[in-house]
Amino acid sequence: MQQSIQSTLGVSPIDRHAEIRQNQSELNSIRSSEQSEFLIWIKGRILFDRPDSLFFSYQQVSALATKLPEPIYLGKNFEKHFFAYQLFELPEAYTESNLTDLRSISLIADEEELGLLFHSQGLFNWHRNHKYCAACGCKTEIGNAGHSRKCQNEECNKDHFPRIDPAVIFTISDNSQNKDRLLLARQAAWDEGRYSVIAGFVEPGESLENAVIRETYEEVGLKLKSASYVASQPWPFPSSMMVGFEAVTDTNEITLIDNELEHAMWISADEMIEEIESGKLKLPFSVSISWHLIDRWFHQQTGRSLATVTPKDEI
Repeated sequence: MQQSIQSTLGVSPIDRHAEIRQNQSELNSIRSSEQSEFLIWIKGRILFDRPDSLFFSYQQVSALATKLPEPIYLGKNFEKHFFAYQLFELPEAYTESNLTDLRSISLIADEEELGLLFHSQGLFNWHRNHKYCAACGCKTEIGNAGHSRKCQNEECNKDHFPRIDPAVIFTISDNSQNKDRLLLARQAAWDEGRYSVIAGFVEPGESLENAVIRETYEEVGLKLKSASYVASQPWPFPSSMMVGFEAVTDTNEITLIDNELEHAMWISADEMIEEIESGKLKLPFSVSISWHLIDRWFHQQTGRSLATVTPKDEI
């Protein structure tokens, strides 16, 4: 049976409830209710009150600062509503030990939390870089419960909405000579032994499939036999949408054409197990779509998940 990618990469349980974003009175009422919870971001990191909870109540948030910025409304799940604030200074009652980065918390966050974290971080990244109107250069102000900005120049008055950068990410398997091997590659900046799959941004006027074909040739000099869509994942580092594919080639000579990669190699499932157990090979973090794509291929070869393979010194 073919393994499917977990829903953490796809459907979030959060209803974004976009129909109330322009109803300020309703938003104010919801925000001050006991049913609302708040994420607090400080300079790209998440503030937590307790190690087992990322969320604050309205009463806790109100005590953090004398004047709070405009919050972002993230949506609801059943009767519970979620907002996010971005502060620029650490409140007096907290220390650096109360801050964590998104990559770290993503490894232990549940499905609901992950969707809210990626949603809020993506919006805050966009707001930080769009304080001025791209049409006239005047200042913009937040609107639509954090989901748009409006130019303050009355002659322009342009509305601006968040944009994402689509990127393709994909496995490449080699079926030449009946070999079942996966291509793994690494960048020089990564920690020693870290390998992943190929990825790249989609260019203007280019389909997703064409981007897969182009990136494959530019990165490793291979021509593909087929490429098919698997799943997607929002990736707010800073504003990407990772679109996952699995591709097949019947050529196997690797040539690093654009020199963006330090090394690329073919590896079988058995070799992957051996290299992981020895500690020589490190794969992407399990929260990422890259790990899930590799795990999908590995499951097809072995009937088991990569989660069952760990370095022997960690057993």
